[in-house]
Amino acid sequence: MWRELGDAEELASALDSLGWPLVYDAANNARALAAFERSLELWRELGDEAGVTRALVGVAQVLVAMGETERAEAISRDLLARAGGDTRTEHYAYHFLADCALIRGDVEEAGMRYRQSLRAAIPLGDVVETSFEVQGVAMSEAGAGNPRLAVLLAESVDALWESLGLSFSIAFWIALLERYLAPARTALGDEYDAARDEGRALAFDDAVELALRAG
Repeated sequence: MWRELGDAEELASALDSLGWPLVYDAANNARALAAFERSLELWRELGDEAGVTRALVGVAQVLVAMGETERAEAISRDLLARAGGDTRTEHYAYHFLADCALIRGDVEEAGMRYRQSLRAAIPLGDVVETSFEVQGVAMSEAGAGNPRLAVLLAESVDALWESLGLSFSIAFWIALLERYLAPARTALGDEYDAARDEGRALAFDDAVELALRAG
């Protein structure tokens, strides 16, 4: 309808809103990318820098989900340069850089970036965004050979989500969790159950502090 009305600004916003639900279904990544890239073109034509930044966040997210880390990292660095002190934009940019590092197996870089993203997320007051960063640190610690800490952090997030009645089905994120946390659980052997229970009993704020001190 916005196309028919010729309203480029509303069309760009609609495309951005369309892209995000598609991100969470791997089969729709190409459609999500097309929506965000068209939104980006329109915002650039309109000279709307805030819109450009928002669309770049969407493009970077899809590229991460598709495993196109080089393009995603380039856009993430552009987002950092564009942030100008905007904490949410910095949070997303650091998170995408962390994801890319984790995908390629650089757990040290990933851990550093997730902690940067976590520090940016805390002032936003968004517990869901914060919890994803704690999960990211958990995976980084698992890859770095700290399985107990990884399980503590991951289980604290799982308990938080259960308490809030939340569940997420993001294909690439689930694959990363399995890649890094399954070996951590195995490595703990007989100690896993105790670590799991301790993690589930851990207050989420305490998990955040543990994640920030990790590394």
